[in-house]
Amino acid sequence: MKPVSDQLFAFDHPGTPGLSHERCSAADLGLKESWLRDAIFAMPDLVIGPCRAAGLTDDEWYPWRSEFGTDVGPIDVLLLSSQGRVAVVETKLASNPDLRRRVLAQALDYLTHLPETLEAHVPDIPKDENGDLVADPEDIQESVSQRDALVIIASDEIDPRVAKLSRGLLSDHLVNQWDLALVDVALYRPLGDTPGRYIVVPHLRSLVESEPRQVVRVVVAGETPRARVEVKRITHDDMASARQKWDEKRFFENIEAGNTPKPIRELASQLLDLAQRYPDSVALAWGTGHEGCMIVKRNDGGLIEVYASGQIRFRPPKFARALGDEIGAEYRRRLEQLLPNAMRMEYPRVPSNEAAKVAPALYELLQQTLDQVERQA
Repeated sequence: MKPVSDQLFAFDHPGTPGLSHERCSAADLGLKESWLRDAIFAMPDLVIGPCRAAGLTDDEWYPWRSEFGTDVGPIDVLLLSSQGRVAVVETKLASNPDLRRRVLAQALDYLTHLPETLEAHVPDIPKDENGDLVADPEDIQESVSQRDALVIIASDEIDPRVAKLSRGLLSDHLVNQWDLALVDVALYRPLGDTPGRYIVVPHLRSLVESEPRQVVRVVVAGETPRARVEVKRITHDDMASARQKWDEKRFFENIEAGNTPKPIRELASQLLDLAQRYPDSVALAWGTGHEGCMIVKRNDGGLIEVYASGQIRFRPPKFARALGDEIGAEYRRRLEQLLPNAMRMEYPRVPSNEAAKVAPALYELLQQTLDQVERQA
């Protein structure tokens, strides 16, 4: 069964919808596989959008490399997130027989060889419109070393048998932290000879997420070997170095149960209340790292990141997007007065002991800044 209709409908408000487009393949339009690769590189949301809608990521993603070479062949598209996570995108058209037989193994082969390739040479990190790096090199290094990646198979029509194969392949890679998304990039053409633009409807066909599993340990003891099988469920501590899914409840439970300094815990609670004051414009994200983090965003631009360790981080290139040029520059200037050493860094980091001392002043600054920008909105 196909996941979306073969037909699209359009209407002039408030009229009745009428048939306007029919689904077609890339081959029907004379498009080659390179078209899909280049389209995703130019517009990563073609594949990231469905992953974001499924809750798989809340990062911003940027094109990093096309046809990125590894020892086992070139990766079609390499994407990079604002949190330093890498996405390996393999494109195959429905007309390509490798879509079912080889595409999954090929993508995982690329993923296996990616860490050693990046250790030997890290390509230039993309820059945003202000000329700043879109991700922290240390974040990239950490994600790659943990094989914390997003693997995406993209096609103009995913073979349903690929979804069945994907879960079996995941079971062979239990120790890795990658997630696998199968994305249909459905194409539609105007009905009949009616002139009009072609339409692309990307959607998630299947998703396989990494999760904690059981570990089986076989112990052989004595001169006459006897095997004893011990089954151990992976605990939170065992997964301390792994990417995890955080939400508000888990984050606050973690900082209350851990060693987070009291001023940072209070700051997190105050920021939660502040975000709830402006629900239409201010949002919270919780990160996917080995420790939870609370990210306060406005207009999808981060203003402050509070980590369970007590560390606080900032991403100054996002201030203008969040607050506008004038208020964003003023916010940065006041942070530089409050945290002169940290704000000299490209991605400012404030250690927990220093962050605890300035936590009340940081909240006051955030409160005043958001109140100001919301009054002007």
